[in-house]
Amino acid sequence: MRRRLPHLRRELLLVAAAACLVLAVLLALVAVDVARWRAAIPADDVRFAAGAPTSGWTPRTLAPLAAGERALGVSDDLAFRRMLRLLRSSRLLDLTVSDPILAIRRTELSERLESIVVHDPDPVLRSRASSLLGVLGVVSWNSTPPQGTQQLDRSELLVAAIASFEQAIGIDPENDDAKYNLQLMLQRGQGLLPTEAAAGRNPSAGGKGSRGAGAGAPGSGY
Repeated sequence: MRRRLPHLRRELLLVAAAACLVLAVLLALVAVDVARWRAAIPADDVRFAAGAPTSGWTPRTLAPLAAGERALGVSDDLAFRRMLRLLRSSRLLDLTVSDPILAIRRTELSERLESIVVHDPDPVLRSRASSLLGVLGVVSWNSTPPQGTQQLDRSELLVAAIASFEQAIGIDPENDDAKYNLQLMLQRGQGLLPTEAAAGRNPSAGGKGSRGAGAGAPGSGY
């Protein structure tokens, strides 16, 4: 029994050494992946801004289980960037409603925006996503015929867009784009919606319950 103890200790040391070696290799792979992530994201940001093809903000990685991505905690940032790519491909300035591909993209865009509003930890990004939901609602409102059996649906789209802009401002009171869009849609909604939704809550600048870009008292800014 005593003779076997030295052999057992040597075997345990070898196992521990092997485990340390494996851990060191994994850490090295994670370090390489982290460096690749840090290079890929800003590089793709530049490509996206220039309208050039991107890698999807996803570099080739070596470590298993997306360890580098997990270490950086960039999943929310990636989700927002990929939403922006889908936003561009949705061609919101195109009022065509008969293109099924655009309809599918815009439906997916709406789902991604809603997911960001609910799950993203950054209030600024959540506010921007909610504001974009409002823009998407405005696009649907503009592309719906103003007369006929769809009139009720069109009013609901306008109400939903206004609610999204209000939500964006509630999440981030510094979101001036949402304030401007809200004010614009409240003005366009006059006569189309009930008084309360169509600027009826804005009897005067700075008044109680005022909303939109001109809601502040004179001299107070937004």
